Amino acid sequence: MPSVFTRIINRELPARIFYETDRVIVIADHRPKDALHLLILPKTEYPDFQHTPPEVLGILNETAKLVAEKLGLTGHYRLLINNGYGQEVPHIHYHFMSNRGADRVIYLNS
Repeated sequence: MPSVFTRIINRELPARIFYETDRVIVIADHRPKDALHLLILPKTEYPDFQHTPPEVLGILNETAKLVAEKLGLTGHYRLLINNGYGQEVPHIHYHFMSNRGADRVIYLNS
């Protein structure tokens, strides 16, 4: 069964989309833990960090840097990756969080 993130990617479930390419999507976390809480995920489903190919991790890393630049937060954010422990959805994703910048987010589908 596809993960909730795959269902969002396939537009079967709604989400606020901040950024998207053919390989990655960045969405708002529906239960934010900070003023700004985005999720960066590949469009191909991998269960966790350990099972994600290095080239996909590279795309996620580059996307995190791009998001920080777009929001003017290059020196003020944190990335969190849960690998099994604390991971609620079996689809690799990065949590991009900051206590700043929420007012700069413009969602593509607002």
